[in-house]
Amino acid sequence: MTGANTPYSRHSDNGTPFPAADGRRQSRSAKESGCRNSRIAMLKKALVAILLLAAGGLQAQEMRLQPGDLLFYVDTGGMGAAVSASTGQYTHVAMVAEVGDTVWILDATQRHGVSRRPFLRRPESSEKPYPDVYRLSIPFDTAAVVTRAMNLVGLAYDNEFLPENGKMYCSELIAECYRDSDGKPLFEAHPMNWRDKEGNLPAYWVEHFKMLGTGIPEGVPGTNPTDMARSPLLKRL
Repeated sequence: MTGANTPYSRHSDNGTPFPAADGRRQSRSAKESGCRNSRIAMLKKALVAILLLAAGGLQAQEMRLQPGDLLFYVDTGGMGAAVSASTGQYTHVAMVAEVGDTVWILDATQRHGVSRRPFLRRPESSEKPYPDVYRLSIPFDTAAVVTRAMNLVGLAYDNEFLPENGKMYCSELIAECYRDSDGKPLFEAHPMNWRDKEGNLPAYWVEHFKMLGTGIPEGVPGTNPTDMARSPLLKRL
């Protein structure tokens, strides 16, 4: 019998009854599966939206770069930590050389010397995901600046931090290339300081110059990224 009080509510084609409870369980399982799939789809859409927003922000900043712009980095490892302790916030500076499908920069590093290479948003030791971008606040022939820098590609990194020795450290390269029509550098050199706020020499510098077999160039005219960024001739974008 198939009355209202029987445990069966449906029949197959050959008259075999299906248990109503099994049908309800299958229905609940289908609904739960559908809810899970819906939640997964929503999470995927949210993730894609976040990635697109992040990529859009990075692209917007890259698109506004111009040749001659200066990129100031904050690094925390090795030499970066020592530079920060002795001179301030910024530990490396690079120049934008070319903006197109790829952004190219010119800089001087221990690994590459003076080189032209693709723009890296974040060095491995950097605290910040993007460098700070500065631009001259006065009209200037930045094409000539980039050309001067290109002519110096291939020089070794100046581990001794000495002037006019045929090598370049990062801010020295920028100062050398940013010269006015009379050949005067826009970013002047000042006596270099290698000590931290307490007046102590960071261990990195002690070991660095010991390995080179040279004295620490305390007071020798030079430049550094933080002092350069403070120049009234630069504006931060």
